[in-house]
Amino acid sequence: MSILREEEKARWKEIKDKPFRYKFDYFMDYYKWHVIGAIVAILVIVAVIRTIVSYRDYALCVIMVNTEAITTDELAIDWASDLEELLNVDTGKEQVYIDSSIMIGNGTNPNIEYAAMQKLTAYLTSATIDVFIADSYVFEQYCQNRNLYDLRDIFTEEELESMSDIIYYTDAATYSDYDDVTNLDVAADQAKYVIDHHDPASMKDPVPMGLFVTDTSRLGSTEAYSTLENFEDYQGYPSEAIIGITRNTTHFDSAVAAMKYFLQ
Repeated sequence: MSILREEEKARWKEIKDKPFRYKFDYFMDYYKWHVIGAIVAILVIVAVIRTIVSYRDYALCVIMVNTEAITTDELAIDWASDLEELLNVDTGKEQVYIDSSIMIGNGTNPNIEYAAMQKLTAYLTSATIDVFIADSYVFEQYCQNRNLYDLRDIFTEEELESMSDIIYYTDAATYSDYDDVTNLDVAADQAKYVIDHHDPASMKDPVPMGLFVTDTSRLGSTEAYSTLENFEDYQGYPSEAIIGITRNTTHFDSAVAAMKYFLQ
């Protein structure tokens, strides 16, 4: 077992400097069946545990990447409680789950990033994530991987117009280009894709994929993402926090309500 573990670490060292999309595809290809097998095993264990202790399913799952951990961990309890009340969750059977422990990119320790990628792969494969909040770098990668909802499938034209100043756009015309980029963490490679994600007019095929977290919003005012001011610029602009909904959410209406809650 230790030999296999060392081999996994060696493989990760080989790809740690590759672009995010390469890492994501690697995990999805290499670990897909590992993850599925692990999920099946976990489900069996959970089924047994349920007969012994009280278990609560997720009424909603919110994943927050690259937050100021100490601040967010304390606030997550209150947020979860508020959302359980807002969504009329039967807390005897279900719960709102918020995970703010995931750290990726921007100098993250390779071992921590490795574990984070494994966790996110498991979350996505099992359709666990409903609401996804992350910095510009990570959020854009999940846009490029088509993991997030097009806001035009969520809101009406009138609603989108009212939120026009906080909409995050990705350029669908760059989807295939990202496969050819050496490393989007490297400034020289980023320079190929200087994009203002606030401005759809600057793109060939703009797609509204998320909403920027403003300083005056419930989430923004808590400084949960205050550490982003120390992050390097991404694609020519300062990193910002963005919120979106995963395409395989199993709690669509609740996810939309939660998005609005965090942005109020």
